[in-house]
Amino acid sequence: MAHRLSVMFQARSMAVIGASARPGSFGARLAAATVSRDFQGRIDFINPRGGEILGHPALGHISELDHAPDVAILGVGATNLEQALLDAIDKGARSAVIFDSCQGKTAGGTLLLQRLKDIAREAGLPVCGGSGMGFISTRSGAVASFYPADQLKPGGISLIAHSGSVFTVLGMNDPRYRFDLMASPGQEIGATIDEYIAYAASRETTRVIAVFMETARNPAGLVASLQAARDRGIPVVICKVGRTEESARLARSHTGAIVGANSAYDAVFEEYGAIVVASVDEMMNTALLCSTGRFPGPGGAGLVTDSGGLREMQVDLAVETGTPLARLSETTRQALRAALPPELEPSNPLDCAADLTDEFPRVFERGLAILAAAPEVSMLGLEVDLRDDYVYEVGLLLHARALASLTDKPCFFYSSFAQTHNRALGAELAELGVPCLNGAEITLAAIRNVQHWADRRHATVAEHVGQADPARVGHWRARLAQPMDEHSSLALLADFGVPAAASILCRSVRELDEAAKALGFPLVLKTAQTGVDHKSDLGGVFLDLRDELSLHSAYADLTERLGPRAIVQAMIGKGVELAFGCVVDPDFGPLVMVSAGGTLIEVFDQRRFALAPFGPIRAEAIIRQLSVARLIDGVRGQAPRNMRAAALALSRFSIACAALAGHLIEIDVNPVVVTETDATAVDALIVRSSVLEASDA
Repeated sequence: MAHRLSVMFQARSMAVIGASARPGSFGARLAAATVSRDFQGRIDFINPRGGEILGHPALGHISELDHAPDVAILGVGATNLEQALLDAIDKGARSAVIFDSCQGKTAGGTLLLQRLKDIAREAGLPVCGGSGMGFISTRSGAVASFYPADQLKPGGISLIAHSGSVFTVLGMNDPRYRFDLMASPGQEIGATIDEYIAYAASRETTRVIAVFMETARNPAGLVASLQAARDRGIPVVICKVGRTEESARLARSHTGAIVGANSAYDAVFEEYGAIVVASVDEMMNTALLCSTGRFPGPGGAGLVTDSGGLREMQVDLAVETGTPLARLSETTRQALRAALPPELEPSNPLDCAADLTDEFPRVFERGLAILAAAPEVSMLGLEVDLRDDYVYEVGLLLHARALASLTDKPCFFYSSFAQTHNRALGAELAELGVPCLNGAEITLAAIRNVQHWADRRHATVAEHVGQADPARVGHWRARLAQPMDEHSSLALLADFGVPAAASILCRSVRELDEAAKALGFPLVLKTAQTGVDHKSDLGGVFLDLRDELSLHSAYADLTERLGPRAIVQAMIGKGVELAFGCVVDPDFGPLVMVSAGGTLIEVFDQRRFALAPFGPIRAEAIIRQLSVARLIDGVRGQAPRNMRAAALALSRFSIACAALAGHLIEIDVNPVVVTETDATAVDALIVRSSVLEASDA
């Protein structure tokens, strides 16, 4: 079944409402742009004054068409937009494009933007815009934009940009970037960004999808579109802006306080294999490296350069940025040693610049061939001083042109200087299937991004994620209608299979003594007074109580300052402390966090997020992204702690979070103590849903 956006990008007819023959007008620019490529379909210009536009007679109204257009391009202002869209729908238009910012109100007093969205939704009409630049399909020649596109050549990148300025800057600026399609969804009146991603992923001609994203108006659709791209093996490179916006949540728990507005997006992108970048430069260079459809196997990049100094800089940058360069095997080193002049060292990056004799280009040829054949080399890069206005050795230009024929691995030409004058060279190499990257840092970032994407894809293991017992879920959903303290929170975790420290609730000295007898020393004593969420801040926790005297003394202190309600808990042995957390994101649902716990959270200022639920294999992979994982594995002669127990506890925690998501706001479990034998939750706070709290009242 054809995707609903295919009618746009594979259009056979377009009607341009608001086209004009008046020089310099928006309508004239729009008309000229729509005919700027060799569109094989039909284009009709519509202007209330009629007349002739670009040699074609203009109709006075869309109703005069003798057919229903695939795309109605609405180049009119806010005052006329509502009626223009209704007229297009009445004529049977299958899609529409809106450029106006859609501010203000309709004659009936409704906000214009909302009215247009309502019209599109009721008609089931895909609408690109408003406040955007439209779309361009390079292969069909459909240009629904006011920017001419005659200079664009088809390629493997599908560019989707919320920002219209980003659309034009990235799409119209450099001939080395070749696009399959370009789209500017803008305010998403009748199609959300996920639909463009899903459509691009369905095209045989798309090799990579580059996305400049402000927000996801259809979160479930975003997840589905990323999954579709992942399943087809198409990388999605995303520059998500708004990453530092303060979270709007009012958080009682530590977890809620540290979850930023972008954490859920990070988790979604990680879960579904998107490549996250920080800038448009990184996005486009990563996309460019992917645009040929070649992807690396295991290993790292092999780089051939003509500069010993730049080689050293690239090694430094690779170490600092975590970019995987191939570790040359002894076999490869021996082959290079035999092929290189004595003064050149077999290394990666490989400096092949020997004396400038007739043999000079042949050294590069031999070095490239050896690295291309080396199994540890996953992709191949060449850097030599070639510019549009200067070629110091024509043999090196021939090597650059021949890279794609030398190997079926990803290959690229690059320059360490970001401002290298090589636009024409980049365009020439693009014709030959050789991406041309500029800037050492950006090049290494692209290498790192693509290699990590490929490694993640190859390493992905299908994992069955268990489901919580329905009876257990029902019990705790009902229990969450009442306030939750630490004792009940730990009981909930234990019931879902997360090991929790044995705890007994006490309200008197007699109950205190009975608890001590049941649990045995050493013990922990904590206040359980209602309303005290962060006990340590108020001196409400006493650790390692080893006898009855110290227990009674601590309880007397608690009773005097905070009240008699307390928890007696078995003292857990020393271990590495983690923290588990969960917030229910309004868009993506339960979001699990893991970080260092206890006092370590101040030392290891890292946290990772994942959508719930997930299995223990995924859980361990998440924990291993944290520096504190090294402590679990054992350092400086210390025995390793039980990583499998920690992963299993985190997985079970995620299953509980998913099962109870509609009944809670936040969960904070800190610490979870990982010892040599197990992983045990010691303290927990569950914040119930405000809906449940309101129902209590």
